[in-house]
Amino acid sequence: MSDKSKLRRKEHDEKQEKQARNIVNWIFGILVALGIIFLICTTIMQS
Repeated sequence: MSDKSKLRRKEHDEKQEKQARNIVNWIFGILVALGIIFLICTTIMQS
């Protein structure tokens, strides 16, 4: 492989890793929000 293609591949891998981290953070945030909504709903139902 030439140096140029190695550099491009490295940049592409870094970009994909950043996007993957972003998606994982979004999924984690959504799960936390759903958990809070579930707690609120169950508390309202118990009253």
